[in-house]
Amino acid sequence: MKRSELDLLYRSLDTSLTPGERSRLDAALLRDQGLREEYERLMHLRGLVEGQESPAFQAGFTDRVMERLATESAAGPVSNSTAEATHDFQTALSLMFRRMAVAASIAAMLLLTYNLATTGNVSFTASFGLTEELYPEDLYDARIALETEGAL
Repeated sequence: MKRSELDLLYRSLDTSLTPGERSRLDAALLRDQGLREEYERLMHLRGLVEGQESPAFQAGFTDRVMERLATESAAGPVSNSTAEATHDFQTALSLMFRRMAVAASIAAMLLLTYNLATTGNVSFTASFGLTEELYPEDLYDARIALETEGAL
């Protein structure tokens, strides 16, 4: 089964083919058993779809919806559970981050105190546990870091 013949078959189901295309498709259907089986399968599927009853709303659906809308709007504003859930989540999230900020601040102060106490030196480098004077751009240079460790 050639791809061009299969494309003709699919197009024949959706649109009209020119007489030349129609004769090419008919000749291909006579010649190719696989193409014929695909055509029969597609025609069977089309019959199943066309035979189905289209879904419809029950009688009076529109009237019931409009009546319910009128009843609910007369009763006043309805509580929005989604808005409440979002507010509860935001409150819990901000409370959690406040607790984390306090814990992180305490941990940073303990680390700073430990570094200053173990080095005996009160300086910027000692407070952050740096053993020698390094500039921030030096911290990102792999060559300098390796030279510092004696690997180069």
